[in-house]
Amino acid sequence: MPQAIVGQQTSTMYCPLTPAVPTDTCAVLNRLLALCEHARCELASSSNRPPIPRGLITMLLRAMKVRDPSIILHGRRISVIARGLSELMGWEDAQRAELELAALVHDIGKIGVPEHILKKPGKLSSEEYDFVTLYHHAAICMLQALHVDHSLVSMLTLLHNNFDGAGVETKGSGASQELPLGPRILAVADAYDSLSSPKSYRRGMTHEEVIGILNEQSGSRYDGNVVRTLNRWYQSDGDALFSLGDEFGKLEEPIRLEDDERTEIVVLTQILNVLYQFQTLYDGYFLLDASGNYCIWSKGMEELSGKSLSDVAGRAWLPSDIRLAPIAQTTDQHREPAEEIVRQVLQNGRPQFTSRVCDVSESTQISVDVYTLPITNGPNKITGLVQLFRCKGGVRRETREYVELKLAATRDALTGVANRGQLETQLRHLLDDFHNHEGTRPLSMIFLDVDKFKNVNDTHGHKAGDQVLVDLTRLLQHETYSGEIIARYGGEEFVVLCPDTDLKAGIRRSERLRDAIAKSSIGGISGLNITSSFGVAVARLGDSVQTLLERADSCLYRAKETGRNRTCWEDQEKDEQAELEQEVLNEEVESKVTCTDDVWQFNDEIGMSTSLELTAMKLNAFIASCDVSVTNQEHGHLTMQMGSVGFTRRWGGTPEKQAVEIDVRFETTRETDAKTGESKTKRHIDVIIVPIGRARSESVFELRCEQIMRQLRSYLLGD
Repeated sequence: MPQAIVGQQTSTMYCPLTPAVPTDTCAVLNRLLALCEHARCELASSSNRPPIPRGLITMLLRAMKVRDPSIILHGRRISVIARGLSELMGWEDAQRAELELAALVHDIGKIGVPEHILKKPGKLSSEEYDFVTLYHHAAICMLQALHVDHSLVSMLTLLHNNFDGAGVETKGSGASQELPLGPRILAVADAYDSLSSPKSYRRGMTHEEVIGILNEQSGSRYDGNVVRTLNRWYQSDGDALFSLGDEFGKLEEPIRLEDDERTEIVVLTQILNVLYQFQTLYDGYFLLDASGNYCIWSKGMEELSGKSLSDVAGRAWLPSDIRLAPIAQTTDQHREPAEEIVRQVLQNGRPQFTSRVCDVSESTQISVDVYTLPITNGPNKITGLVQLFRCKGGVRRETREYVELKLAATRDALTGVANRGQLETQLRHLLDDFHNHEGTRPLSMIFLDVDKFKNVNDTHGHKAGDQVLVDLTRLLQHETYSGEIIARYGGEEFVVLCPDTDLKAGIRRSERLRDAIAKSSIGGISGLNITSSFGVAVARLGDSVQTLLERADSCLYRAKETGRNRTCWEDQEKDEQAELEQEVLNEEVESKVTCTDDVWQFNDEIGMSTSLELTAMKLNAFIASCDVSVTNQEHGHLTMQMGSVGFTRRWGGTPEKQAVEIDVRFETTRETDAKTGESKTKRHIDVIIVPIGRARSESVFELRCEQIMRQLRSYLLGD
């Protein structure tokens, strides 16, 4: 801490307290409970409930400024950035105010971090980083006890989580949940300010350098959409940060510290130190006041009980909150769901230590040591209780190195999205959720493949091919923002899982992705145009991971077989048939079918904007992909046969059994524009289709012809 000079004047303390003996855990926790009661009274006297009581936020900011003024400046800059981003994203005033407060106090845990770590003239080691992170979580628990709004507390709890567009599973079981937008904004703002601010061991980076680093980690550590919003905000309002910059290189001046200010920071440091010890030595803990009301519910308790902070905040302890049973008890018949340890300790004031089996879920149990410690203030006064849980196999705290190894094991090394194993794990959890809701919450899968990717590797080399895959991944991440999970299935194949998305929405999303890929400069090579084919399937009751993947893959295969750079989906032929039938029923113009000598003939044309040579190439692709045989070919004229008939020469019920002869003529004419008077070249294809064999009816024949015309227009990109 900077050198303190005790002044002559005294300032008003938030809550008159004296420091405890640092090793007296009960005395320190009594100070915390006293602050807790003072904050509760302040909230009770407020006309509206603020996210943080006014007097409390004043005390916390004062303590942070005394600890290190740069912490306050860092928090203010993050607050400015967060406010700007949230305004561009359309947040309401109340939401923005809560986000700004979270930015201001996000480093409150640094009050308890020793000076030699806080001001180290170099990058923190993994152990030092873990040390600071534990103080961050200790500070979050302290804010819980001080009646800070639990939504703000949750925002700070998730601050250091990866955005993780790859859907990597967090500690515990079940599918990963989408990271809320608030922590995403704070994470980007925090990283931007940290990288752009000068340190004693490096210069501050330029805006372009910082954005480059944030973009590299978009989709894994940071939200790419938030990064792009930050870039837009900086171009218009980035000057607001200059007035809040650190005076780098300036010698610190001694801080004039009043007695009351010194007392406040000592008390807060003692509280943080005790909570840090709880975070380090135990897997989870909770703190109750004398009335049995929850003051603290640590992050580890959610993993031990399945209950989140919002489930217990603001209410009293219940025996069913933690399901414990004696280790010797092996059957559910004799299980004791309501243990009386907490009530006993609150009544008699004697600590208890025991071993129990904790029911984490219906299928998971953990053996734990349970240490219940009463908080006393004198020989006969019980002011609260803390219950500490430690797993028998050792504390399951995840270090930074462990988290990084876990992420590496579940991500694709090249693109950074989920690998195939993680995809199947996440899909299994999503299907479980789908079946638990009896199919009422839809789930779509988009399967995509880069068209002719082998040609890219053969022509431009594998380095260019790798860059195509990386750029494609970044584009998919930028174009998905509704909780989708992106995974690399293998090679140039990717899968996008879309929770709460039905088939129509999945098709629209697939088409948006396909269009974005076709219009983007992927790979960074001039003249390289990348396209992708898509298959869309939706989950059905009874589906497994394998059956859903197979159906989506089948749709993808059909998209590649019918010309590539398109989207195919389940029951597509039925959908198109119904749409065509509706079009024919609603059509008010004259039918395109005529009858001459008892032979039906369908006449139509397709307007073209490309040259005849390019049109001919596209027509050849149609012939190759749609099982069409050419029976006659002359200059500007082509006759083809599609489908086949049986011995009776009657049409069947499927397109393959509805044979037709297609006569195609290329025409070029000159027309004068009525508005401009300019003469323009118009190219079009005249198409005549006649049935081979006996069609069942004129309407059936016309529907078949409309299907063929749709395919032709799709290949020729004509009007």
